[in-house]
Amino acid sequence: MDRKRLLTWLLRLAGMIEVLAFFAVVMPRTWMEAAHAWLGLGAMPSGAVLMFMIRQASYSYGMHGISLWLLTLDLDRYRLLIMFNGIAFLLAAPVFFLIDYTSGVPFWWTLSDTSSCLFFGLGILWLLKRTGERG
Repeated sequence: MDRKRLLTWLLRLAGMIEVLAFFAVVMPRTWMEAAHAWLGLGAMPSGAVLMFMIRQASYSYGMHGISLWLLTLDLDRYRLLIMFNGIAFLLAAPVFFLIDYTSGVPFWWTLSDTSSCLFFGLGILWLLKRTGERG
């Protein structure tokens, strides 16, 4: 598989994962509470600000996922935006680590959140660099 196809696959994979966040925009609160308990986080706090943050963040993640998919339609034209997303994923790794670690989520969550951002960012930038060398 050539590097452009691999970069396309990686961006689309990240996009598809992020698009799943759209479900939380409309998910009933009772489902959120059940998932919260299932993850071992106890009773989910109530409040308008929490629901506002969950639903707006989920919408933003979903839209970012769509934008990643759109970038794959012309890798050369959107090279700078793809690079920006790779850097953004890399920057998100330590930021998400600190947020997760201080928020009290399970450590496996902290590690998966951090490592997925790190590896997606590194993968995007490495593949982007390699496609520039060949094209």
